Amino acid sequence: MTFTQLKYVVEVASAGTISKAAEKLYIAQPSLTAAIKELESEFGITIFQRTNKGVVLTKEGEEFLGYAHQVISQTNLMEETTIHGPFRYDYVGSFLRH
Repeated sequence: MTFTQLKYVVEVASAGTISKAAEKLYIAQPSLTAAIKELESEFGITIFQRTNKGVVLTKEGEEFLGYAHQVISQTNLMEETTIHGPFRYDYVGSFLRH
């Protein structure tokens, strides 16, 4: 699982179709489909049910989406804190308080 794959799931869920999400993400639709299928395979779940009108979240997908939102939110918070907050990153890769 990658952070990018999590962002893909969020965008597909928001867009309702893989093709619309691919346009918004500026990637090819087959690449987005492959990334989602890889994630589903890795976790042994089906995140989206494909329909002739797009995609809908499965029960497992709804739960996964909740976790994806949490990870993205926490990552954004961490980046905000380390870049603009009370921490800075020193040259050897450890956090220092200002």
